[in-house]
Amino acid sequence: MAARRRIARAEDDSPVLPRIVERKPAPGESHPLPKRALQALLPKLPVEYLYGLKRIELHASRKDTPFGEYRISERVIFLYLLPMRMGFPTLDGELRRSLRQFKANIKKARLGYLISWPDGVARTLWFYSYVFTHELGHHFVEQYKNKNSRVFSRKNEELIADLHARRFTEEVMAVYERFAAKTLEDAALADALGK
Repeated sequence: MAARRRIARAEDDSPVLPRIVERKPAPGESHPLPKRALQALLPKLPVEYLYGLKRIELHASRKDTPFGEYRISERVIFLYLLPMRMGFPTLDGELRRSLRQFKANIKKARLGYLISWPDGVARTLWFYSYVFTHELGHHFVEQYKNKNSRVFSRKNEELIADLHARRFTEEVMAVYERFAAKTLEDAALADALGK
């Protein structure tokens, strides 16, 4: 694709990646996808998804939903805080499925649902797979709207962004499941050896 030729390059010929701005969260809060994780992940993404993206901003504020947004006029992805425990008044099937896929605990509560994460890794992987890559999908659609056909409805735009996110999610899930299987295998071996 033309993005490989057109993207700015560093002295070592690697692509110049979007700037990452990390706003310091309040005490006790943390970014679900910290700057150092993004810095490690971005070089592994297809350059076509990053071409034209100016920056990724990790906000120190929390929003109920969405947890991220792509601002077309700025070509910037904003990512918001995601707590280890949170409440939702409703939980649609797709969101519920994605949370379960990454082992989030879902409990029915008086005013909706209480979601909690078993650990920070599961939260980070879910956030990368279902929030960050979704917003990256919005950027991709916008960046190549003249080459591809235009999307004329918000619903279709969201579906296409989800399709792009799903592509990355499948890759992450394969790694996550291998890691989980290896961890269980190691734990079983440790039990068998009496450690």
